[in-house]
Amino acid sequence: MPIEKVFAIRGTPSDIYAALQRDIGSASAHEGDAFDVVRRERDHLLELRVNIGGVPSYLTYTIEAKEDHAEVTAALVPYGWRWVLFQMATLGMRRSAMEMVLVQGLANLKSEVEGDTTEQEFGDEAEGGAGSSDEV
Repeated sequence: MPIEKVFAIRGTPSDIYAALQRDIGSASAHEGDAFDVVRRERDHLLELRVNIGGVPSYLTYTIEAKEDHAEVTAALVPYGWRWVLFQMATLGMRRSAMEMVLVQGLANLKSEVEGDTTEQEFGDEAEGGAGSSDEV
């Protein structure tokens, strides 16, 4: 049963696919060890075989254009004996850790495509903006 998460990202499918390709390019030294590209469909789909915490999995990003944004679905399908043992030993709680991996990955992708405003906002406050500890 796949673990899926969907994010709306303000950007074109081309921008999102390019960001995914950059991530793969920056990790190319680990290709074969940590991941393998299984299938690519430009601006629509990227399927990888990954190793997350010793658990082999398939990770698929599907990009669907909407009117003013794109929806990115990340689907993770863990497999193998380690996954079965983790599920049995943790009574299924290992699934939540995999869900967090997907959410973090999509959040990073969203931040890269849209620009990271959260850190900038916090940075402004730290420099004496509204909410600064310098105010008395």
